[in-house]
Amino acid sequence: MYRKIMVPTDGSGFDREAILVALRIAERCSASVTLIRVLSARAYFGTGATPEVVMATPETMRLERDAAESELHALAEECRGLTAVELTESLEQGPVVDALAGYAKRNDIDLIVISSHGRRGIARLSLGSVTDSLIRGTTIPVLVVKPKASYLTPEASKEFHHIVVPLDGSALAEQVLARVAPLAEVEEADVTLPHVVTPSEDDYANDPTRKLPWWEKKFAGARAYLTRRAIELNALGVPAMIDVVIGEKIGDTITDYARRCGADLIAVATHGRGGLARVIHGSVADAITKSAMSSILVFHPDNAGQRTLSSEGAGKAREEAAAFA
Repeated sequence: MYRKIMVPTDGSGFDREAILVALRIAERCSASVTLIRVLSARAYFGTGATPEVVMATPETMRLERDAAESELHALAEECRGLTAVELTESLEQGPVVDALAGYAKRNDIDLIVISSHGRRGIARLSLGSVTDSLIRGTTIPVLVVKPKASYLTPEASKEFHHIVVPLDGSALAEQVLARVAPLAEVEEADVTLPHVVTPSEDDYANDPTRKLPWWEKKFAGARAYLTRRAIELNALGVPAMIDVVIGEKIGDTITDYARRCGADLIAVATHGRGGLARVIHGSVADAITKSAMSSILVFHPDNAGQRTLSSEGAGKAREEAAAFA
């Protein structure tokens, strides 16, 4: 169960959805919430139409810090008017991602809730980099709350009734299950475990001797594997269903599946690759995070090869995974 939740805020107002979600989760599991804002050196450079650099004098820095503290305190007071949750605030300084990750580690934070600004293209490459880097730089689950199309009718504070957790048979993917279970419990959410079956070149080959469609064997193996994982979640009191779908691009297939079944949240584990490795190997988690319309729970585990929900039957699970790989 979550005990300490952290919500990064930048004073822009785009973080309101994340704050509401964090407060709701905290109320249901008796957790505390910390609102954290980071002042970095970049805060003292011009952001207007002109390229001039603003000189960061001691007086400028003091005024900037005083203004940020005032805004953060006002936000915290507004939150206290909405909930009885234990609420603290912290103003940190330094590189944004390092400051956030460092604070979370020092204070035993077990869930980070952050808003996605919903931007695309070049704007997302820069403004979304904090969330991306935070996911890669910490082993704490990060709940990325995506705002609805209209800011005038926010709905992000509604409960997560249906959580989709895609599994591919790997120990990495399974590690997010232990992080999903407490959230599903407090939200009283149903969980669906889908697996995407992708055809290979051999599957497309016209083989007149083939007695069954190419997907039959893969479906059987996938369902056996998913059933074991669903049983583990059911044992924790979390209702879990399974599904097997066909698709070529796994990330797009999962996001389309989540949209069609009305999922409120998609939960995925990631290797946390960055830079060139991410470009070469790609990332299903990254594809889902970018294209999904729903909120995302992303987890970058310490050990990508270790299952954390249940170690019993791990050898059998690997055999089942191989059957539909």
